[in-house]
Order: sequence, then C-alpha cells, then structure tokens
Amino acid sequence: MTTNLLALETSGRSGSVALSCASQPLRELQESMGNGSDFESLLDRIMTHSIELDPRWGSAKTLAPAIEELLSVQGITPADVHAIAVVQGPGSFTGLRVGIATAKVMAYALGIPVIAVDTLDVIAKEFFKSRTQGSDSIDLIAVVDAFRGQSFWAKYQLHDGRCVKTGQTRIDDNECLAMEIQRGSQGAEVFVVGPSLQKLKDCCTESKHAWLDCQPQAAVVAECGWQAWLGGQTSDIFSLLPMYYRSSAAEEKQSSAKL
Repeated sequence: MTTNLLALETSGRSGSVALSCASQPLRELQESMGNGSDFESLLDRIMTHSIELDPRWGSAKTLAPAIEELLSVQGITPADVHAIAVVQGPGSFTGLRVGIATAKVMAYALGIPVIAVDTLDVIAKEFFKSRTQGSDSIDLIAVVDAFRGQSFWAKYQLHDGRCVKTGQTRIDDNECLAMEIQRGSQGAEVFVVGPSLQKLKDCCTESKHAWLDCQPQAAVVAECGWQAWLGGQTSDIFSLLPMYYRSSAAEEKQSSAKL
C-alpha cells in the first residue's frame, strides 16, 4: 500500500502541483521516525512527481485541471489521496485563496487531513537542498515580493545539516529591508533568495550579498507537508485561512475612504 500526499503551490500568479507517494503506510513511517530515523532518510522511500501550472493563466483557471492531469498520469484517483499540503502564505492574495479553497474542499470531501506550509519555509528549504555540501553556517533571508514597494521576508540559518527559522515572517518597505540586509552582512555573506528579487536588490547600495532567484515548488511543499504530517502537525479544515500579513489594496483604499 502506498501513502499519497498532494501538494499545491499557488503563492504566485501560477504555481505547481505535486503528488508525493510513500512506499509504506503512514503508521510505519511514523514508527520509523519514532525509532530514530531522520526525516531526510525517509525521503528515500518517497517518490514525487510534479507539473507546472500554465503561466499564461492564473491559478484560478489552471489549478483544478492540473490536479486532474497529475493524478491521471500517475494512475491515482482522488480517493487514493491521503493528505493535502498547501502553501498558506505569504504571497498573492488570489493565488493563496485559490490554493487554500481547493485544499479545503478536497480535504473535506475526501475526509483527509490538510497541512498548511509557509511559503518562505519552502524557499529556504529549496536553497538548503542545493547546499547539501559543506558544513559552514549560512545566514539566509527568504523573500517574496509584496508589491507596492514592499517584501515579505524571514531569516533562516543553515547549520549542521538543518535549516532553522530564526525570526518571524515580516513585511517591510524594500528600503528598510535593504538596510537590514546590509547591517546583517557585516563580516559575513548573506544569501537573499526568492522570486522577483530585482526591486529589492535595486534598493541595496552594496553588492556583497548573494542574490539567488528561487521560485517555490510544489515538490518542496510536499516535503514540508510530509515532515509536518509525520509529526502530527495538521490544520483544522474549517479554520484554515490564507496568511496575507496585510490588507489588500482594495481593503486599504476602503479604510482610507472611511477616515
């Protein structure tokens, strides 16, 4: 029997979907974790297949057909899906709403758990996977463009084979975040990773930092989902909401009009 997890990444205009299949039942995987196996070793028992959403259209139009295509290609029916992992934010208002709504409807209809994943955690983990060589500590800032001259961001540290979040997710003006990056880079290289970094990069007056474009991928959402699921960290279907970290432009305009 395989255990199948569906992962949805819709933090941007389009995104991707992934189907991640373990060769053992969930209970056996959890027992392996309880017996001292680390999560990275369990990944050898998990196969993941993913497809990109059509970038010419938004996720509202492409997500459901992509899920149907992915399951069909892998010979899986919706009834064979045992859990759903989905990015909760930060990211695009529309993209997050579409992903969360789809995950909730499917999870409720199928009677399966849903796992919320932080977009910045996905970006940090993607970078971590690319830096498996070397044991030196690395300071990392994961960033998502918040538009209107702002960015969502959080700090991470890579050390001894682990990626640890060292600060809460924040939203700041790009000029303020640029100053934070430059202060933190005194005496050490800071890696800044994420999609659409150019506007933030233009605000930095120093060029010491390593800037790496990194689009969050559903395959990594699946890894984060597995890790949370095996640890019993699932979300309540009815209370799960996107994490926007600020009001939409329309809401801010409406609030201003009332003043």
